[in-house]
Amino acid sequence: MSEELQLDLLLSLLDQSGSQHVLQLFNRVYRQNKQYFKIVAGAGGPLLFIEDHCSLMERGKDNKIVISVPFMVCRDQDCKCGAFHVCTHWPSKISTCKSCREDISKNPDNTTIYNKYPLLHKLSPILLKRLLKYTKFIIRPETPILFEKCTPDQLRFPQVCEYYNSDTGCLGPCLFFHLCKKFAAGNCKNADSACSHSHDMESVHNRKIVATCGGIPMDSNSILQVINSQTSVTAIALNMLQNDTKIHDHDTEICVWNLVGACGKGGACPFHHINLPFWWQYMTEEGRWESWDRDSVLILEKAYCNPVIRTVEIKIHGCIAIIDFPTMTMMDGEFRIRRMSTGPVHGKRHLGSLATAYHWHWEETDNVWHEFPSCVTQGKHTPQLELPSHVIETAYLNGNEKQHFKISDSDFVLLFGGMQMKEDNCRNIRKICRRPIHRSVPRCAGVVAGKEDPSHEYYTCVREATKDEWDFVTSCLKSDETPKEIHTITSNLLDAQFSKRLKDNKTIHLFHPAVAESLTDIAQHGLLLSDTPPAMKKYGTGLHLARNEEYALHFSKSRELVLCEVVIGEYCRGKPDDTKPPVSQFGENFQCCVNNVADPDVFVMYDVMCVKPKFWISF
Repeated sequence: MSEELQLDLLLSLLDQSGSQHVLQLFNRVYRQNKQYFKIVAGAGGPLLFIEDHCSLMERGKDNKIVISVPFMVCRDQDCKCGAFHVCTHWPSKISTCKSCREDISKNPDNTTIYNKYPLLHKLSPILLKRLLKYTKFIIRPETPILFEKCTPDQLRFPQVCEYYNSDTGCLGPCLFFHLCKKFAAGNCKNADSACSHSHDMESVHNRKIVATCGGIPMDSNSILQVINSQTSVTAIALNMLQNDTKIHDHDTEICVWNLVGACGKGGACPFHHINLPFWWQYMTEEGRWESWDRDSVLILEKAYCNPVIRTVEIKIHGCIAIIDFPTMTMMDGEFRIRRMSTGPVHGKRHLGSLATAYHWHWEETDNVWHEFPSCVTQGKHTPQLELPSHVIETAYLNGNEKQHFKISDSDFVLLFGGMQMKEDNCRNIRKICRRPIHRSVPRCAGVVAGKEDPSHEYYTCVREATKDEWDFVTSCLKSDETPKEIHTITSNLLDAQFSKRLKDNKTIHLFHPAVAESLTDIAQHGLLLSDTPPAMKKYGTGLHLARNEEYALHFSKSRELVLCEVVIGEYCRGKPDDTKPPVSQFGENFQCCVNNVADPDVFVMYDVMCVKPKFWISF
């Protein structure tokens, strides 16, 4: 009877898009069989029954029960990675493929998982297909899983190619990273251009190797940390699965500086270079992102900005596809779609007028939407709303689970996990949604006109330092070494960004290794969290800056530094695994971390808006 209850709960969740409130879910199955109530009561209640007896379901946020698939799916037929193996046609042709309809449960590679999760035996191929959509990791069929030392249950992370580092070089198709072995170990003394072997993790060959890891989102720094370890792809994936890591094939932010004219980072830019501030793509059967044509992109963008429009029909290769905006899928959920855009207006970086502005809406009745105002309303004919739209956006981008507010004298709460608005002490729940404000292409083009004017918001300039500026920089140096060159960096966008954090706070001048390929790169993007060399990140994962230029020069391959003005605020000692400043015992957030609280020499910043590059120094 317990197994039947688990099956009915799972089927109910599949009908409710994988998530439902615990009371609604159990009341639904109680109506199917009254004996279920005794089983749940004997287990100590619905939540304890889910935790103790249901391996494919778990408790989510706000007392919701969600489907949880704690294993990976692999479409490669010849590997031993320990994942759940399906046909290479999965999921697009599961209804017509004989292997998918009949033999998926007979695959000997799946015996272990079927024994561990007996409920899978009771699911038909169609229901199993719907369940497997909730897995977070899929190893593609084109993945060349042929790594050496591959154990039956673990797929080892790719290593550095030994042949590439030898005198003969790597001559054939290779499944390992083509990198300098010393660079991967963090002890290569040569600069990128001077070394005979590559230091580029973003090369075409190395990106292909990263793609063989099942779509796991790892940046260059993360890869370098595990490249020489015995960590397996399976272990990395399961760790992210347990920590509910969001999986994205790539970041979806479009570079504003490419829209302005030319991005100083060029091909090394972490953001997409597209000639519009928004773009739309769909995922093919092979797992690649493909773009729609320009006209289709404009149609999709205009429709998406209107919360009333839930679906739209559009052509792909001569065929009509139905796009579903609430689920961001098409073809009845078979394929994913994604929207790319410039960063948000209230995000972690100030991006000027080309940033994407979002408005929030709430649903009154079926598909009748109202927009949250941009400021607090105090009119006589409308109830007073104490929650402007930009406050909702800031709370959402900060990762808050909920946001409390008032309408007149009533208390409400926004639940971002389920995108719902609920009144306290009331069962009435309304949907909310976040939509971008539509912008025309000519209007976006007009924003960048006249960018050569020193008063323009996107104006940047790099020039040789004056005598007074030279004297100021040398006064900040701790050693007697004289710089060869000093350039002054001017950026109106970075000035506006820094002013948002400056106010009455204390600032100091600190040094950071110059890792950018050009001075224009620094003037445009400033310093990003990923710019600190991995070997320098000893007190957290943020941006490391030093009082002493000799310390920063130790991690600079080109013996070039950037002198920055920094808002530090309150600080505490940092730890290597910190991803943000910790919270004090009084519940207050620290602004940064340091190496020594009594006499700090190294400051770790996690808010790039607090850091303004002012001078580029070459020794």
